[in-house]
Amino acid sequence: PEFTTIRVPAAPPPEVIFSAPTADEADVPVSTTVRIQFSRDMDPSTFRNRVRVRYADDASAPPIEFTTQYLPGNRVLVLTFVNLLERLRRVQVEFGEGVLGADKQPLNPW
Repeated sequence: PEFTTIRVPAAPPPEVIFSAPTADEADVPVSTTVRIQFSRDMDPSTFRNRVRVRYADDASAPPIEFTTQYLPGNRVLVLTFVNLLERLRRVQVEFGEGVLGADKQPLNPW
């Protein structure tokens, strides 16, 4: 018998589809957690050392300490801060290169 190779196109790379609080949301409690939902299943091991949280208005400030938990059923990454956030400061979450979906596709920039 003769075999034919069938190429299946790759699914689109994962991307962030929602965050809570949302970008530019004001009046967020200083004890908040951040939830980030992805469009595809993620490889949780790739978040380690590739997620950075800092105050957006002060590049020289040390990064904000936090822990992460990935909830695969919802495709949500939860960031819980070690200390209360400072009032009236904008917080920025960044994903470094190497955060991958379960199928090893890189996360689209966010």
